Amino acid sequence: MRQCRAAELAGLAAVLLVSVSRAQVQQEPSTETSEGTGINITCSHPNTQSNDYIHWYRQLPGRGPAFLVSAYKDSKEMPDPPGRLWVSADRRSSALWLARPRLGDAAVYYCAVNPREAKPGLRPGTNRGGRGQNGGTVPSGPAGGGASRSPNSVLARVHLPGK
Repeated sequence: MRQCRAAELAGLAAVLLVSVSRAQVQQEPSTETSEGTGINITCSHPNTQSNDYIHWYRQLPGRGPAFLVSAYKDSKEMPDPPGRLWVSADRRSSALWLARPRLGDAAVYYCAVNPREAKPGLRPGTNRGGRGQNGGTVPSGPAGGGASRSPNSVLARVHLPGK
């Protein structure tokens, strides 16, 4: 079990290292707010292709990344945590608004660009099923194993200091 988990983490780290080196998306490395005070996390993705979706994920301490929301354009509400994803009209940037973050929302938030809409049951870097927190998932390419461009991801750490 530990070896399997270590292999999954190593695979995810490799995917993130490769994607960061491509510099297709950019985020601030860290941001902070207090409990209940809304926060806007921005992401720049100037090389977005016409068929790309913008995805956001959250990785809580000690867990794998979990899918939050994705959109092609405009904005989309997010039920948990409460908030909204906005995609700019030219699709070169996006912002994730967390309306009322709680201490339990302190996490690493990832922005990613991928030509596939998020589908339940895919784990990062694979075409195999696997559930994230609350049933959320990370898109990784076409179901069935066809080749696709790797997701291009960088992260923002959101810290919520205790009271």
